[in-house]
Amino acid sequence: MSAPSSAASCVSIAPKVSPSKITGLVLPVCNFLSKGWEVCILGLLIFLTDQYHLSLNQVGLLTTVFIVSQISVSLFAGALAHVLESRRVILLSIAASGTAWLLLLSGNFFSLFLAYMFAGLSSGLFEPIGNSLVAKGCTSANRSSVIGNFAAFGDMGRIAMVAIATSVAAQFGVVVTCTVLFTTTVIAFGLARLISRQASAAGAELVKEEPVKFDALVKNRKFCYATVAGIADSFSSASLYIFIPFLLKAKGIPLEKTLWFNAVFFGGYLLGRLALGRLSDRYGGPVILMLSKVTMTALILLLIAVPASIAVTMPLVFLLGIFTRGSSPIIRAMVADSMDDKTSFHNAFSAYSFASRGSTALCRPIYFSLASTAGFPAVFYLAATVSLLTLYPAMKYKAA
Repeated sequence: MSAPSSAASCVSIAPKVSPSKITGLVLPVCNFLSKGWEVCILGLLIFLTDQYHLSLNQVGLLTTVFIVSQISVSLFAGALAHVLESRRVILLSIAASGTAWLLLLSGNFFSLFLAYMFAGLSSGLFEPIGNSLVAKGCTSANRSSVIGNFAAFGDMGRIAMVAIATSVAAQFGVVVTCTVLFTTTVIAFGLARLISRQASAAGAELVKEEPVKFDALVKNRKFCYATVAGIADSFSSASLYIFIPFLLKAKGIPLEKTLWFNAVFFGGYLLGRLALGRLSDRYGGPVILMLSKVTMTALILLLIAVPASIAVTMPLVFLLGIFTRGSSPIIRAMVADSMDDKTSFHNAFSAYSFASRGSTALCRPIYFSLASTAGFPAVFYLAATVSLLTLYPAMKYKAA
């Protein structure tokens, strides 16, 4: 249980306020819920399709509006936080998710369209500001570990909430599921609101940090190298979970067993975020990032080459999960370390989130197109190649 204690000791929205009492628990819990809401609303598409008789084109439109809203708002999340203050942006994110679950109760397609738009806005607002607050609340000595712990809460939310939501939906239907999920947003909003009031009652001072303009970010070489590394990392790794079942099915593993490998893969995510973050704090972010990308490439090649044996493939998939997304907290810490501690991190994380999530969105049609023409192993060969491209910005960051 080191993740909660570490996160609780370091995360802070207002640096002059006791983190353990004000935001140390709230932000990780909100990240647990936010990532859970994100995967739940996408995972429920199959149930919505059945209940509301949606066409495949309509399903495609809903997923598109989600990711477009998510990516677009992330670019402006930092500016919004400077205008409204960070706490209000977190509350706005939770409120947007609650609105999405209410809208899903209607069978009207326009309401579903708005629901996925609000869900995208919620996710796009929370991630950059949440990570910015976590990074700002810690020193560079343990930043990777704490960001890794924070990300691990999100992974636990993905695993737990999608399992619960799909089980409830299968048993009781979409309406009950959305009602339950809406209730979680009410609880999260009340908790975050209560913490804000406690901070005000304690006379907490919000430190006015200087916003960093985007043109200054472009001139910041270390920030640019970290962002390029994030783009390559997201392109090569963030969507592999979609394609692992297809690759394993092509290798002869029964279809009904392939989804278990994704569960194991996400378990690797969780361990990777915790372990690689700690190694990064000890040996340096760029060094651990380069080692993890080389290891990821080797594991991908092994996954393609090994025979279709569950006993051999399962450990490979778990290890691949560790080095596939365990590197993301390292890069976020590199983004924070590239900034002056006297400045706000919000715009930096907004720009980074926009770039990395845009890369994730771009890779999916490219991967599917490649799979349709050259087969699913070609997707993994491309991912391995792009993974190695991460080495260049990591080396340049280290030398800068």
